[in-house]
Amino acid sequence: MRWSSLFLILPVLFWGISYIAIKVVLKELEPVEMISVRFLLAAPTLFIIIKLKRLRLWPVAMKGKLVFAAFMVFLHFWVMATGMKETSASNTAWILTTAPIFIALLSWVYLSEKFNVAQWLGLFVAVAGVFALVYNGDPANLGWIHTRGDIIVLGSCVTWAFYTVGTRELTSRINPLVATFYMTGIAGCVFIPWTFINSGYEKFLNLQSVTTISLVFLGVFCLAIAFWLWSEGLSRQTAAEVGVYLYLEPLVTMIGAWVLLGERITIWLIFGAILISIGVYVSEKRGRVRLREHDV
Repeated sequence: MRWSSLFLILPVLFWGISYIAIKVVLKELEPVEMISVRFLLAAPTLFIIIKLKRLRLWPVAMKGKLVFAAFMVFLHFWVMATGMKETSASNTAWILTTAPIFIALLSWVYLSEKFNVAQWLGLFVAVAGVFALVYNGDPANLGWIHTRGDIIVLGSCVTWAFYTVGTRELTSRINPLVATFYMTGIAGCVFIPWTFINSGYEKFLNLQSVTTISLVFLGVFCLAIAFWLWSEGLSRQTAAEVGVYLYLEPLVTMIGAWVLLGERITIWLIFGAILISIGVYVSEKRGRVRLREHDV
């Protein structure tokens, strides 16, 4: 195994486990509270990494688009976490793998990029996979009350698509690590004070140890260190090679959630996961959206 592969394997492991950590944290905190703490931990960590790499922080280009990106990132995390309150970590991880299809679809609508027959086929296959996850052998699961969490998580794929399509110029003008630092910092300046004013700092001092550890893991390792490692990996391997690693992420979540959260691995979960993987692969293979545009 090449040493460069570690730069990609570690982030995938972190992100796969992150859905499990989010489920743990949501037992004590609301989505906004969790995200605020993640930004509070991530921004200083990114600042240290940027300084060690001797990257320039100022002056920075496209300030208005950075503000837009910051609130889109927050919105994406908030929608996803809200959905996760009512669905499993495994379902979340597999549903989020459909994000590239929504990016391609949005690019077709707003940027007039080609969305061909193969991509439509991939979309329908992936959607069938999502329905299989939700169904899980029980027709009652298809009711609004039961599927609400999965639908909200699917909505976070749409918010991510808007973020990706709307900020494509950012990473071509600004180093991705610097851009991520500003995004977490800008959103944090708004939501961190709001959270502590409304929730009080005492709530965070009385968290269970497993919740505190999960928050540190989500903020420092999943949002800061993982992004840095992933950026290093992207600079060393081709987009085609990187794709293999991304497909491992939901597998890590599924196995981890089974071991740590007791989530069942059913035939419907496996069937849905296979359909989603096929759908995303077909759509992405024939599409024009590439991994560097939606890699994180």
